[in-house]
Amino acid sequence: MGLSVALNTAMRALLAQQQAMDAVSHNVSNVNTPGYSRQRVLLSPVAAPAGSGVGGGVSFDGVQRVRDMFVDFQMRQQKQTAGEAQTRADSLHLAELAFSEPSDSGLRSVMSQFFNSWRDLSNTPEDGSARSAVVQAGQTFAITAQRLQQGLTDLRDSADSRLQDSVAEMNNLASQIAVLNQKITSIRASGDPGGDLSDQRDLALDRLSELANVTYNEQTNGSVDVVLNGRSLVHGVSAYAIALVPNAANNNYSDLTWAGDGATVTVASGEIGGLLTQRDTDLTSRLVDLNTLVAQIITDVNAAHAAGYALDGTTTGTDFFSGTDAADIDVDAAVAANPGLLAAATNASAVGDGSNALAVAALQTANTLSSGSETYDSFYGGLVSRIGVAAKDAQSLADAQALTVSHLEELRQSVAGVNVDEEMVNLVQYQRGYEAAARIIRAVDEMLDTLINRT
Repeated sequence: MGLSVALNTAMRALLAQQQAMDAVSHNVSNVNTPGYSRQRVLLSPVAAPAGSGVGGGVSFDGVQRVRDMFVDFQMRQQKQTAGEAQTRADSLHLAELAFSEPSDSGLRSVMSQFFNSWRDLSNTPEDGSARSAVVQAGQTFAITAQRLQQGLTDLRDSADSRLQDSVAEMNNLASQIAVLNQKITSIRASGDPGGDLSDQRDLALDRLSELANVTYNEQTNGSVDVVLNGRSLVHGVSAYAIALVPNAANNNYSDLTWAGDGATVTVASGEIGGLLTQRDTDLTSRLVDLNTLVAQIITDVNAAHAAGYALDGTTTGTDFFSGTDAADIDVDAAVAANPGLLAAATNASAVGDGSNALAVAALQTANTLSSGSETYDSFYGGLVSRIGVAAKDAQSLADAQALTVSHLEELRQSVAGVNVDEEMVNLVQYQRGYEAAARIIRAVDEMLDTLINRT
């Protein structure tokens, strides 16, 4: 009876140590696997049989996934802000590059050259080359304004395209989590903790948190519910998709709605929140400012030009610019074809009069913007300055958030990451335990041999 108990005890020890070594092997194999959480072996003593004072050995109770849920929560919260900040920083940086300031090709320099060409014309109003230079400077200004407006519009288009990709990724991640919920609940019901499946789900939750301001809650059965702005994105084994609906009032850019009932989806942070902000707020406000400037210049220059007389001394009331803002500004086709139509004179009878050209040039220093408090140059300078400050602030926030996320990732890895040195120590420990159990079996075998064959 005693030898039988010893054999059973040693057998349990062999199996337990073997399974423990398997767990070590699994940890080491996944040392570089993204999102993997190391698994800790759970061993417990077997209670002594009734009437016996000696325990029954060791029991292998499975493995436990090592994870700090508080660090996970903090990590995902910070990733939402980091994703939004970096997305906005990238967008504002590209907007800053589009303005190309300060440079000879920037709008400020081109605008200055345009008004300087009128000053030159006021000195020699009968000179054909001076008139052609005004037309050319006007066309250069128009092309530069159009280019800048198109550049900002292209950035909005790019943000909308990236938004569509990000929403598709979010829907895919939600579906993955729902499928993993089903697998995890099923496997846990059979007694397996499903650690590797949980790692996959956590990896999906990490990425989902970068995309939007989601919250989540793990249920007692092992499934995770994900909520976006008060509504379920994932509930148990069900995922609820987000649809993209073109908005004709917003340049046919996509609005986010719940596919089930068409209700509006509000995303406040994360990459998607950042894309929405840059598309509908950051870049839109820059376009409004640009169009305000260009529209004022068109209005002012056309009013001053219409008050003067062309080279023939009779033609008057013509516009210099066509269009309404930066999207369609151009030099009037008739003026571009015939520079003699430039209204440089104020006095119809004086062919050499250049006073109206000087009046157009004087618009450059007139306070015609911001309720009569800013010139074209100061208004444009403020626009460029605001973009630069916003880009710098956004990048500073993105850098700070990146450091925070990096720190939290280090904390996470210190708990959940695989330490190869530690695993090797564990391996030796379990190997020695296995060898000791094998020695017990050998000793019992020798005792049985003596008892049976030698007595």
